[in-house]
Amino acid sequence: AVSENFQPPESYQWNLTISREVLKNTVLEASYVGNHGLHLWRRGINFNDVVPSARSELARRYRAGEATTDFIAANRRLRGLGDLAMSESTGDSSHHSMQLWLNRRFAERLGFQVAYTWGHTIANVPVTSFQTATTDPFNFDLDRGDADLDRRHTLIANFVYVLPSFSNRGKAIQHILGDWQFNAIGTYLSGVPIDVQSGANTAGLEAQSTQRPDLVPGVPIYLKNGIQWLNPAAFALPAAGSFGSLGRGVIRMPSRKNVDFSVNKNWRIGERYGVQFRTEIFNIFNRVNYVSLESVDLSFNNTASDANFGKSTSSNFGRFNRDAGPREIQFGFKFTF
Repeated sequence: AVSENFQPPESYQWNLTISREVLKNTVLEASYVGNHGLHLWRRGINFNDVVPSARSELARRYRAGEATTDFIAANRRLRGLGDLAMSESTGDSSHHSMQLWLNRRFAERLGFQVAYTWGHTIANVPVTSFQTATTDPFNFDLDRGDADLDRRHTLIANFVYVLPSFSNRGKAIQHILGDWQFNAIGTYLSGVPIDVQSGANTAGLEAQSTQRPDLVPGVPIYLKNGIQWLNPAAFALPAAGSFGSLGRGVIRMPSRKNVDFSVNKNWRIGERYGVQFRTEIFNIFNRVNYVSLESVDLSFNNTASDANFGKSTSSNFGRFNRDAGPREIQFGFKFTF
């Protein structure tokens, strides 16, 4: 279903930039950028869930393994109807960032750029397209936190340097040492949030939703032990009738660091033709940059009579399963005319 109050999304943007030449051929820009989004798409809400006053009892029945069908039917928001997957425009977001850009235009065989952004994006709905992650259909602000695309620090730098042509040293020296070009791009990206889920319906909703666990004080969250990134012992099953204490966007992936490098050698053949030899090295330091986890669902056992009650049943929780790739080297020739 689609809400009768559905509205198209709105985005308000503003920025202020100061620019100044700080060195010869070099300009520094400092910017503040802001954005506020309204009426963002919230999809897949179970609009006809049980009312909040019935949750504690429903949560107790789930945990005790008792029958729940008749109780749910008698305590829905709209009695006599089943689940209603609703699309609404009730999401909102805000973004604030400081952006610095240092740019030296290519001159005297050297050019470089350095761009740094400190930003913070907060939302109460996933800003990644086609995601359904509303925890409580009666309280959307329970999901207010660091947005799924929030990346606090971004630093990207590049340079190009060309050796002299050595045309005054003779043809042999010129062809061997002259017209070499060196290029590099360095990237640092801080980690994005992970929405860790308990995998158990402790809040007493009719539909499980994306409920989060409790965060255990004093226990390290990150193990940083090979491929095991998150520590399952840092999370616990919430009490019956409650949502977990873990806020949205608190847990994050590791940062990504990468350097790409290339060397080019250029030859001119007369005035019309040119030949270039290129060596390109991606991830030159062969750094492992993990980009995804096998599972963020703890799959807590929520049956009180079970011997494994309160324990995580997910053997793959918090483990890396994919990286951005190893070092790659490629060579190429280019003929221009």
